[in-house]
Amino acid sequence: MTLPVWDMGVLGIAFVNIILTVILVYVFYKNHVLIKSKITAGMLFFAGAFLLENIMNFFFYESIISSGVLGITTFQLGVNIIEMAGLIVLLYVTWR
Repeated sequence: MTLPVWDMGVLGIAFVNIILTVILVYVFYKNHVLIKSKITAGMLFFAGAFLLENIMNFFFYESIISSGVLGITTFQLGVNIIEMAGLIVLLYVTWR
């Protein structure tokens, strides 16, 4: 079964968001080990919760697509692209 471009896209971008969030968790963890402040602990918790949300989204999208309901993820493609842009900016600012 060939998936529409937007269904493949939403899975791909969701996976990229997971990778970006894993990098954020790593950076926030390293910062928390060095700084040990409440803000670094809060950012680490935020990134961990966001990672869990992204993993759950990926499997949710995958289950929708594998159930044969194609095209339902079209709107989510736009949402995931905006989320990816935000993660890239946050990662850039955090890394510097």
